[in-house]
Amino acid sequence: MIFDKYVDITIKGKTYKLCFPMKYVWEAERNLIDRSFAELMRNVSMGKLPAIGDVYTIFKYAILGGNANLKEEDVDELFLQAVDDSSSNEIFRAAFMALEKSGAIGKQKKEPAAPRA
Repeated sequence: MIFDKYVDITIKGKTYKLCFPMKYVWEAERNLIDRSFAELMRNVSMGKLPAIGDVYTIFKYAILGGNANLKEEDVDELFLQAVDDSSSNEIFRAAFMALEKSGAIGKQKKEPAAPRA
């Protein structure tokens, strides 16, 4: 449903939406250290923690995409406050969920069940 393509995140008692309109998906991917969402997902699925720069990039474009009145210069402070409130892993998880909900990337597939005889 179109109305649930965002994830709420609370930073210092204020709730923000994390959302990925397509223009921000492109911007985020262009700025990733891992260079693509596919590479980032592959590394995370192998247990490698995302670089803090990639966490920031995904957070930046997700919070800008979900809050039209937010200025880009406010993102740094919000990111630092969000890390103070939780952790970079929780921020990454929330922003990545917003990316999945956007439809730009598919959810990681689970191994198919063995066929029944």
